Amino acid sequence: MATDLSILGEVLVISSLFLLGIGYLLSERGHTFLGKYFPKKIGHQISILGWICLGLFWWIEVEYYILIQDPVNALICAAALPFFGYLAYHEYLSIIWKESYEPLRWLAAMTVVAGGIYFFVERVPLLAGWFIHLVAEQSVWFLHIFDLETSLGAIDYGEGSRYYRSGSEHEEVRVAVEADGWKDPLAPSVNIVLACTALQSMIIFVGGVICTKAPFRSRLNGFLVTVPPIYVLNLIRNAVVIWLTYEHVWGDDTFYWAHAVYAKIGSLIALVILAIAVFHFLPEMQDSILGVIDLPLREAQKENHHTLPLAKGMPNTVIYILILGLILFPFGASANSVSSQGINVDWPLEEMYIISLVLLFISAFLLFFYRDPYREIQKGIVSPADGLVQEATMKNGMVRISIFMNLQNVHVNRSPIKGRIISQKHKPGGYSPAFSKDSDKNERLITKLDTKLGTVKMTQIAGFLVRRIVSYVKPESKVRKGERIGLIHFGSRVDLAFEESGIELKVKKGDRILAGQTIAIFTPMSELSTVEKVVEAPKRILSKLKATASEGFD
Repeated sequence: MATDLSILGEVLVISSLFLLGIGYLLSERGHTFLGKYFPKKIGHQISILGWICLGLFWWIEVEYYILIQDPVNALICAAALPFFGYLAYHEYLSIIWKESYEPLRWLAAMTVVAGGIYFFVERVPLLAGWFIHLVAEQSVWFLHIFDLETSLGAIDYGEGSRYYRSGSEHEEVRVAVEADGWKDPLAPSVNIVLACTALQSMIIFVGGVICTKAPFRSRLNGFLVTVPPIYVLNLIRNAVVIWLTYEHVWGDDTFYWAHAVYAKIGSLIALVILAIAVFHFLPEMQDSILGVIDLPLREAQKENHHTLPLAKGMPNTVIYILILGLILFPFGASANSVSSQGINVDWPLEEMYIISLVLLFISAFLLFFYRDPYREIQKGIVSPADGLVQEATMKNGMVRISIFMNLQNVHVNRSPIKGRIISQKHKPGGYSPAFSKDSDKNERLITKLDTKLGTVKMTQIAGFLVRRIVSYVKPESKVRKGERIGLIHFGSRVDLAFEESGIELKVKKGDRILAGQTIAIFTPMSELSTVEKVVEAPKRILSKLKATASEGFD
């Protein structure tokens, strides 16, 4: 994958930075360009594409980390698409809620600044080599202070162009560190690469500080308390790792413990301390970070609470299945490429591929089942559900309508008319298929509404699979016509019963309808009387005129 998709990887990473940058600028306010107005939502739409491109870029990097036997970074890259997809989801919320979320915009801007700097340095070997050599020179300077004579080799650019090299080639630029007379003969050689320059840590703080909306002086103080200390602490870290490794302090595992364990723990502690310091000078940056962390708690500030067109009450397990499938997929998709390169890994890649496809198929089915699309609410009494009309009768003074929902139907139920919830009663029962006659004895939730029709009885009947009914409303709450009031998991049925006085049915047995479509029209008797009076009045006037004319003629 790394070779076959190298061009795609470059397109994705460049596109992501470009799209996020444009999205950030356009999402601040509406812009007019070449006589055409672009509203804020255009910026959020572009940002959605940017986050997805960034997630896909890291997704296809999984193979490289498989090849170098680095499961931790491979797992992080595999989780990138779900993570950045979640950020794209919040850009979508900004569109439908018509509310920009500043911490998310800050994160997009910081990603562009930090990612752009790192991308430029890492992709240009000449620039990377210069910076690596500079860091290496200053790192060994600390060793010279303690009379540990050390020299540097020439810059090794590896194979490929020195002016631009795609990240998928993974030919690291390096500078060898040579100890003059004090290196243990059994110690391995140490090379300084771009990862040893602390560039990643510095650009994160640079991006965070620059993109924070704070006074210039505050941002300058934030920069000074983070970037220079990170740079100096990294030089000391490099010097200590070189000294421990060449002294062969812990034998063959010295470099591993010095570089991968102790140095990283020390770096993490230092970054936490520096973060606390920068928050003191730049509280706006702290607010932005906490805002990103609080994304799961984000709520609409207005009464518009729509999110993705998925049913409220959908089990979280559906999302977990989707995420797990997305994480496992790039591992499995790399199986053929890894084996074709003659490299054996201890991971069951082919099995992971099969499992990922199964999980993605299951999650796609469940997301389809739990969809909750827009429905136009028509006049009159409307259907509470999508499905097949099994009964539509008017007998003994009552209207009875029964709607069967199959697996392919939307299973979110709506209020057929405006009213107030009088009561809700749950009745346990059997679990026959909802289309059978025995389903009348199934588990059900009976909701009674006080409406202009009188009392409307709505019964949600469970099917034989999941056997669960979720209610969105409570007794005494008021509901609008067409408002979502509940969900029945899998095959199920909804029955309506109300008085037939003034009712004209608009559906019959065998019709297929959608929630919100008209199923009956209600005309109160008082309105009928008024209509009759309006119609009869001209007749009475005309009759009197005829009588008067007749009398005059005689």
